[in-house]
Amino acid sequence: MNLLQSVELLLAIQRVSSPFLDLLMRGISLLGSEFFYFGVLVLLYWRTQRAFAIRLAFVVLVSLYANFLLKALFALPRPAGAGLRILETPEDFSFPSGHAQSVASFWLFLAFSLREPLYFWLSGILTFCVALSRMYLGVHYLGDVVFGAFLGMFFAWFLARFFTRVSLPTLRPWAAGALLVLGSLMLFLFAPTPPAVKVAGSLSGALSGYFLTTLLGLRERPLELRAYLWGAGMVLAVYLGGKMVPWNGALWLFGRYFLVNCCATFFVPLLVESMRKRRDW
Repeated sequence: MNLLQSVELLLAIQRVSSPFLDLLMRGISLLGSEFFYFGVLVLLYWRTQRAFAIRLAFVVLVSLYANFLLKALFALPRPAGAGLRILETPEDFSFPSGHAQSVASFWLFLAFSLREPLYFWLSGILTFCVALSRMYLGVHYLGDVVFGAFLGMFFAWFLARFFTRVSLPTLRPWAAGALLVLGSLMLFLFAPTPPAVKVAGSLSGALSGYFLTTLLGLRERPLELRAYLWGAGMVLAVYLGGKMVPWNGALWLFGRYFLVNCCATFFVPLLVESMRKRRDW
């Protein structure tokens, strides 16, 4: 029996299933979702942690983009078999697990950055729990989550070393802008699936927003509670508004996620700073 692609292993895990465990595993699985990391990264970005938050976002999104490239390359189907409960219905392929990869890349990069033993333990525990939840939910084989976790660890380790050892030259604004446009175009053109297009748009939007805040010299100050609520409402309105527009196609999908992330990293700080100058905040 191939343990890495064993349906029997998934069935054995599901033998201890219950309504409570179903709910618990769904909750744990959310720790590897894009919505969780978007929320955490935006909060970090708005709490005077722009440079760190944008590096963390870069690590997670680059890792996920590579994940979707590999999914399209291998095109392995999701688990299936008699008696197997499928508690989620993802639209993409199985190998490697994006949830396991994203949670490993996020928390291990955080651990490398903070150099606290607690975060190394936390990254291992959370990666294990998310990987187990994906198998319990019937959406990944053991091989999917193991390879995804190791790939996430690699990206966290490699990019942590990159950010600490490589000094990037200071670029003129026009050169940095040109690189952003070129990089965004390349990410879009090589995105093999709609999820990869979403990640490409998110990464391009986040980096463009950070570039604009730096270019305009927006002050980095923590937001008050009402500013957080107002900013979250603005980002949510852009996201939901984009979904309501009856346009289809990869270019619009890219544009939607670009706008949402650029809104979070640029338009919200810009408008909040404008409000502060008018003494409204």
